[in-house]
Amino acid sequence: MTSDIIKYDNFLKLEDFKKIQDKLAEPNWYYGHGSYRPGQSGRKNVFWCMSLQKDDYFTNYLLNIIEETTQKEYILHDVYANGHTFGTMGDFHVDWNDNTGRTFLYYANANWKPEWCGKTMFNVNGNIQYFDPKPNSALFFPGCIPHCAEATSKLFTDLRVTIAWKLQLK
Repeated sequence: MTSDIIKYDNFLKLEDFKKIQDKLAEPNWYYGHGSYRPGQSGRKNVFWCMSLQKDDYFTNYLLNIIEETTQKEYILHDVYANGHTFGTMGDFHVDWNDNTGRTFLYYANANWKPEWCGKTMFNVNGNIQYFDPKPNSALFFPGCIPHCAEATSKLFTDLRVTIAWKLQLK
């Protein structure tokens, strides 16, 4: 299943990357988002979130780029930005309970240093795989693979931001 995790470097054009930066600078963040773990009611670890579900740029324009890149069509179930500061991390979770769901995870920070930690972790049959949050890169994977955001280090004093598209194959 590791081969099912596809990484895209330099995913968007510079003008699109800048437009995303402008959108993420808007004061539309809220604290309290988290992931549901299988067998758990409620959320344990919470972090920042910005809903993008009503923004045509994310639901149509960028979704079309994702569909062109992956050569598949999807039903969009949700799109939002996740934000992590020092001390926040996600729980291992799945986004979908069967193989029809996909997650497209875009790394939206303008720069990143390895000492800031903040990797995305996948549990693939007991083997932990790590992916660095490289700016303007993305991961595309089956939503049934358990994954989470690693906490950022004390050296990181900003917001680690990803944008997640929750998709279902048409």
